[in-house]
Amino acid sequence: MEASVIIPTYQSWDDLQNCLDCLAVQTIDPGLFEVIAVNNDPNDPVPASFRLPANARILTEAKPGSYAARNRGIAKAQADLLFFTDADCRPDPDYLENGLKIAKDNPEVGRFGGDVVLFPAGDDWTAPELYDSLWGLEQEKWIPKGRAVTANLIVRRSLIDRIGPFNDTVFSGGDMEWNDRATEAGEPILFAEKAKVGHPARTLHEHLLKARRIEGARLRRNARRGFVNYIPPIQKLIPSFKTLVRFLQNPDLSTRRAFDLWGVHYAIRVTKIAEVIRLLWFKRPDQRK
Repeated sequence: MEASVIIPTYQSWDDLQNCLDCLAVQTIDPGLFEVIAVNNDPNDPVPASFRLPANARILTEAKPGSYAARNRGIAKAQADLLFFTDADCRPDPDYLENGLKIAKDNPEVGRFGGDVVLFPAGDDWTAPELYDSLWGLEQEKWIPKGRAVTANLIVRRSLIDRIGPFNDTVFSGGDMEWNDRATEAGEPILFAEKAKVGHPARTLHEHLLKARRIEGARLRRNARRGFVNYIPPIQKLIPSFKTLVRFLQNPDLSTRRAFDLWGVHYAIRVTKIAEVIRLLWFKRPDQRK
């Protein structure tokens, strides 16, 4: 067994089916890898019509959060090289072949960030989707900072044994926190450009959910600051004119499109303020969907 692919899933059986269908047509022999999908909602059973490849299995993790689900997959994985991706990702046919090759060519490296290519839901990009393509999963830009998103992260088990698994107390940002630990431990990271997965660009609803999850994770990380956390970032109510200028200066964007993207950016800013108030002032629980 050369590779274990670990995929958390939460109420997303259709997406997971598409992801597994992509993994079923990889260019390497299916006997060389296993696929472990981890259902993070025990009350949402596998549909009767679900097609599970022979080298795949589905586990269940009751503790809420994709990082808890990933840790469950790590504990049950058989290979030394772990490929993390998401249920809504679409791995290229040579995704595993290229991931295995870069790992073999660089035995001294313990982690690799594969390329994440965004695609729209329809023929044309909506403003939120285009915003995501400009500000979203820019894996190549994260790598020099020692980070990579779990939509396409390849890790040697020995590295996880050394620095520990993901922080399973957060709903978002756990991939960056884990990579920060690896970087602080002196572990290098390489960009696996040819190990590609496709990822749907986010809708506005998905952008706002992501913003809320990030704020929840930030507040937990900064819990020691006490009452300071209760002060909402009111300055975010002021639109970022620096961001507008950045959009207006983009030669690929019309003026109207630039203002549309600016509106998406502002909606995310306001959502972050609202989430601080909701979590801390009204003591509401974190939201996943």
